[in-house]
Amino acid sequence: MKRHIFRLLTRLRQEDEGLLTLEWILLATLIVIGLVGAYSAIRDGFVDELGDVAEAVIRVDQSFHTEPPAGLPCAGSWGSWQDDDPAPQVTRGRNLP
Repeated sequence: MKRHIFRLLTRLRQEDEGLLTLEWILLATLIVIGLVGAYSAIRDGFVDELGDVAEAVIRVDQSFHTEPPAGLPCAGSWGSWQDDDPAPQVTRGRNLP
């Protein structure tokens, strides 16, 4: 019985037909483990960024109001400011006097 087990172990140690397949399986396994880790890191970063965007949207304050400076000529609201002085007329073109 010991001799039979010894021969079996010797034969398995000398056999190298499946060695290349084993190397490819190990390589594929390491690649898959790396891809799963990378995917989870990308997912976590993406979720964190979406959380930051959601927090920024929640904190938007729409009660902001501005008043025009005192003495500034205004026509209506602050957004429709008009200048009372007309702009100087500028002649443009190739045939200037």
